[in-house]
Amino acid sequence: MSFCAQQGIRMSRWVPSEMRWLGWRIRPFFWWHLASFFCITAGSLLSLLTPFVLKWLIDGVLPHKSVRLLLVAVGLIFLGHQGRTSLMSVGTYWMLHAAQKLGLNLRIELLRHLDTLSADHYETTMVGAVMYPFKDPIDEISYLGSDLLPAILRILVTTCFTLIAMLALSPTLMLAILPLAPIFLATRQHFRRQMAERSDISQLDRMAWSSFLEEHLSYLIPIQLLGQQTRQERDAFRLLARAVRSQQAWFATSTSYTVWSSLAVVMALCTVVAYGGVRALGGSLSTGNLVAFYGLAAQLFDPLAGAADLYGRTQRAFASIRLLQNSLSIRPSVTNINRPIVIGRTQALEIEFVNVEFGYPGQTNGLCVPSLRFLPGETIAITGENGAGKSTLAKLIPRFYDPLHGSIRLANEDIRNLELRSLRRHVCYLSPNPVLFEGTLASNLAIVRPGISEDELCQALERVGLGDFIAQFPRGIRQRVGARGCQLSGGQCQRLALARALLLDPAVLILDEATSCLDAASELRVLERVHAQLSASTLIVISHRPATLASFERLLFLSRGRIISDGKPHSGAGSTESSVCISSMPGIN
Repeated sequence: MSFCAQQGIRMSRWVPSEMRWLGWRIRPFFWWHLASFFCITAGSLLSLLTPFVLKWLIDGVLPHKSVRLLLVAVGLIFLGHQGRTSLMSVGTYWMLHAAQKLGLNLRIELLRHLDTLSADHYETTMVGAVMYPFKDPIDEISYLGSDLLPAILRILVTTCFTLIAMLALSPTLMLAILPLAPIFLATRQHFRRQMAERSDISQLDRMAWSSFLEEHLSYLIPIQLLGQQTRQERDAFRLLARAVRSQQAWFATSTSYTVWSSLAVVMALCTVVAYGGVRALGGSLSTGNLVAFYGLAAQLFDPLAGAADLYGRTQRAFASIRLLQNSLSIRPSVTNINRPIVIGRTQALEIEFVNVEFGYPGQTNGLCVPSLRFLPGETIAITGENGAGKSTLAKLIPRFYDPLHGSIRLANEDIRNLELRSLRRHVCYLSPNPVLFEGTLASNLAIVRPGISEDELCQALERVGLGDFIAQFPRGIRQRVGARGCQLSGGQCQRLALARALLLDPAVLILDEATSCLDAASELRVLERVHAQLSASTLIVISHRPATLASFERLLFLSRGRIISDGKPHSGAGSTESSVCISSMPGIN
């Protein structure tokens, strides 16, 4: 191993892992930080000017009663203070600019990472917990770059230059206060672990509150209808009280750290006054030197006293970094292989299940499909009692999950070898609860085909029976739908989502009770239009309505994760052996 590599390893042991992680993230903004560093360094140098001007004023200017030199001293003091303030402000501004860009990059990086995670993560994680890192944690990490880092840098640079100046003024006084440094270091080490642990606990409690609040506000109207406001308020109080207690515990530890750290500062300043005063009375130290040294000592220990507060806030930022690292370390369970296959729309997309087994964590009776085949252009209805595995079977086709055993093949290829984007472009799945975005009817349709004409949008709406409804609006397809489609009825939301699916022209369309809000007659009319529009596509519909099931050429009935019948639907007596009698099935009314 090279010498440089060895030195790098040694340095990494002294630098916290959170700082190393942050260091990699701020590399793109190196020049901004470098410019800020030079400004802060120059400002720190100017801060040393005032004590030396005071020494010169007391020992040289005032005894000679020179007005000209007095004006020079005043000018130098003005330059020292105003120059330091200006340079520090410019340096901090540049650091803030870089930190804001860092926050932007971190949020986009986290969003892109979350976009790759699989359905199992979002089905087991509350929305508030997923959203929380976007808020306070990234703000605190950005703060570490915009405020804490300049402050730490200011402390380090000021301390180095001040120590050199103090040593030049009086080595004896310097040696007198040096033994007090271990007190500060020992105090820091004592409180370090406590503050880190309490910062992590505080983060988790705030995340729990954020998750609760997100869920509460999302379901506020159902909570009112159920009359559960009091129970929700009790839960809110419990979570908030826990968050407050953990915050108070962190603050108590931080306060103790500040009090004990200030002990070293006070003892050092008292030592300078006492020992320096004795030497000044004895004539071995000039008054100017004593005043200058005291000014430098105060300038040295004031930042160190403030470092106690900075250290506590740094620990909170480190806890945010650890939380963000945990979020970024989550790996999707469904991923592309190294060289995935892109399928073409012209291919015959036959679907085949081969010895497929799947179960959710803790599930005893999972899905088991030894053999199943859907031919291109076929129309299939799937039914069965609740929890039979209908939706699970449907979600396996577009790879919401991967089977635990066996394989699902599309166009004679295992879907795990297909590019996910390509697979989901040709296999469209619609759930009972359609996803609509804040915006207009047109924007919700055009999201799948940017640049589409208004005529094509209107035709898609006509096919799903929304033409007359749209005509009632003065703005037509430019009518806003509201948050999550709140200004539309359930059936209208489902029709709009279905129109969007038709614009995709998928090879396989899966409707998981995606027309359940429509009445039976309307549902049949819509499905007929969908089948006519996608006559070459495979249509798979999950439903419980006998009339709907009877309209399909093939019917699968599932029970406890098993396919117990697969054949032609038949609603009366005298069916053939391969036919499935709908009226006799459990759960079908």
